[in-house]
Amino acid sequence: MSARWWAGARAAERCVVFIPALAAPQEYCRFFAAFLARQGWGVLTFDYRSVGASKDSASDETATLDDWARLDIPAAVSEARRRSGAQFLAVFAHSIGGQLLGQSPARREIDAALLIAAQRGIPKLFKGRGRLRVSYAYAVFTILIRSLGYLPVSKLTLPERCSAQALLQWIRWGRTGVFTDASGVNVEPGYAEYRGPLTAVRVADDDYAPAPAVEALTALYASSPTRRETIEPQKYGPKPVGHFGFFHPRAPRALWSDVESWLRRMEEEARSLKS
Repeated sequence: MSARWWAGARAAERCVVFIPALAAPQEYCRFFAAFLARQGWGVLTFDYRSVGASKDSASDETATLDDWARLDIPAAVSEARRRSGAQFLAVFAHSIGGQLLGQSPARREIDAALLIAAQRGIPKLFKGRGRLRVSYAYAVFTILIRSLGYLPVSKLTLPERCSAQALLQWIRWGRTGVFTDASGVNVEPGYAEYRGPLTAVRVADDDYAPAPAVEALTALYASSPTRRETIEPQKYGPKPVGHFGFFHPRAPRALWSDVESWLRRMEEEARSLKS
């Protein structure tokens, strides 16, 4: 598994692991990761198996979301602990990252979690263009994968190749409305095992993660003291944020500073829970 480490000046005090979106290489996180490192954080980003620099032609098409949740995320958290020895270790989970965290053994090893645009992919939770996009993906991606054995990269599919089995599992989650492992076992009860501070962030102009879909996922973390935050793009300038705009190198630094303050707030909350 490929990963990158930023050794912020105060990494031994506070550290964060980025859990990326579906089929999204860790490179898209690097600008915000570098920003946090300049604020003193230790930061680790990584690629799931079959994605980005973690591609392996011998096994890419057989990797499942179980592998991402049970192997890749714990390995990333363990490596961040090894490198930093941090007193406080958080995860920053984007999109499917927030879905995978609740299924991962790593949920027992972290001190706090910030979920940004993390949602359930159930079509009825979406409206308008968002629902059309989800329904299209579930139908067309399935046909292409069943026909070709993989999902080709294009403007009408995904911009990055990743495991066909992982994609089919993701589609099944959306269609059935239940998070299950690769063998079909319901894994939703595991989310309540996470008891640390959680901040669930919605982006107001993100039709990939509308409010009902974000709330449906957040509700699974039933044992966590949870805060809900909304990023209102107009507060930071004229440009939209959407599903990936937060990570753009031209994203407003005021926005990044606000999100870093939410991480710091959870650091204080985690210390209070331990005392």
